[in-house]
Amino acid sequence: MERKWKVFYTSYEGPEKRAVELLYKEVGTYFLRDIGVYSYHTIGCENVGEPCKENAIVLGRYSENKIIQKYLREDEVPENGYVVKVMNNPEYPEYKLALICGDTPAAVFYGTVDFLDDYLADATPIFDAYIHLPNELFQHPLPDYYIATSPDFKTRSVFTWGHPINDYQNYIADLARLKLNQVIIWNDYLPLNAEDIVAYAHSYGMEVIWGYAWGWGFNCLDTNMDSLDELKQQIIDEFNRTYKNVSGDGIYFQSFTETDATHINGVRISEAVTELVNQVSGVLLEENPDMRIQFGLHASSVKDNLFDISKVDNRVEIVWEDCGGFPYKGFPEFNTFHSLDEYKAQYPFVDEIIDLRESGDLGIVYKCMLTMDWSRNRVTHQVGPYVMGNVSNDIQRTDENLISKTWRFFTAEWMEDGKYVHALTQHIKEKTDGNVNMCMAGMFSGGIWFPTALCAQLYWNSSESYEDIRKKVLRRQWVRV
Repeated sequence: MERKWKVFYTSYEGPEKRAVELLYKEVGTYFLRDIGVYSYHTIGCENVGEPCKENAIVLGRYSENKIIQKYLREDEVPENGYVVKVMNNPEYPEYKLALICGDTPAAVFYGTVDFLDDYLADATPIFDAYIHLPNELFQHPLPDYYIATSPDFKTRSVFTWGHPINDYQNYIADLARLKLNQVIIWNDYLPLNAEDIVAYAHSYGMEVIWGYAWGWGFNCLDTNMDSLDELKQQIIDEFNRTYKNVSGDGIYFQSFTETDATHINGVRISEAVTELVNQVSGVLLEENPDMRIQFGLHASSVKDNLFDISKVDNRVEIVWEDCGGFPYKGFPEFNTFHSLDEYKAQYPFVDEIIDLRESGDLGIVYKCMLTMDWSRNRVTHQVGPYVMGNVSNDIQRTDENLISKTWRFFTAEWMEDGKYVHALTQHIKEKTDGNVNMCMAGMFSGGIWFPTALCAQLYWNSSESYEDIRKKVLRRQWVRV
């Protein structure tokens, strides 16, 4: 095989370092070995440099890369987005030149993902009877390509528990490859390796929000509504003891709203939780004015008393859960809607929570993903501080075998009903202009399955047709179905 390909980069730090690593690993599939021969090869990776008589992949930010400046205009690079352009090298037309230009370091990584996952799928040679031959990529001239894209939503996140993360590095790398930029991790006890987890996430341009309970329990109806002052002090003490000096980008909490009831022992949940949130947040923000606080709020208990929730401190981001049927929350029959018009019946409530406060950040959670089975005491609370995402390969293989069979049921439903979620996401984008945290909740360790990849692509760009988005996601080699 002729190996006249070279990589040129401008930075080997943070997300751009991750981009070079991923590019080398994935493109190396085609160059680093000879099939059936005991051999070893490398791909040249040079800092800056100038492409000559060879095929070249150039990645970096516009302001720092003279090669990119030579062949792209600055106004082609969208804010927070990227451009990928594959063309014949104008100076050496017999060779290809692939430009990956990001507006930010994270966007350089996202552009690299686009090149590897979406462009190379399009570039795969097709021969007789539409047989796709990915192994022959780079053995034929690559087709031209151009895309300039930026995220529909400013924050694209997942909520998960610390329990099921078996390998935190693979986990974070998977989320970054989905172009997500925030992970909310719920724990009963802060992991011993919290600093390592945050540092690794930051290397991909991803925020880490640590979650802990503000009065949440398995049964919210058991909450003692007469001792909220005592609960307030416990929450503040826990923050000062555990989270105040730990690395991270904010804290997330849930309280006593995860119920279909509207009152607990005669006390209106919406009113009591607003008072608790405002009192605790007021103290924490007075001492830590730059801290981000996210309030995970279950709509099921407060939907009839939204006036109370409108009074939540506007410095607190409300992350809304259970805002209706699929994908907000699953039912035994998964999706109870039978038409788009029927599905749109829940849009007015979405509009109401979007318009609820004049200011203050907002998050909306999509569920209907794989979660832990809490129903038969097979999953327990953490008993103390632990090491997150560092289990044996045997455990990882066991878990993956179990959950892969379960994921297929979710995948089948999302294949059929994803068009409803597509329409909803477009509606939220139009209503908010993307100024919202789009979050999905579940356990995503052990690889990325179709529902998660579909959601993430909707969060990045919902303007394409559902059929085109579904096809794009399914063609990504690493997405599991």
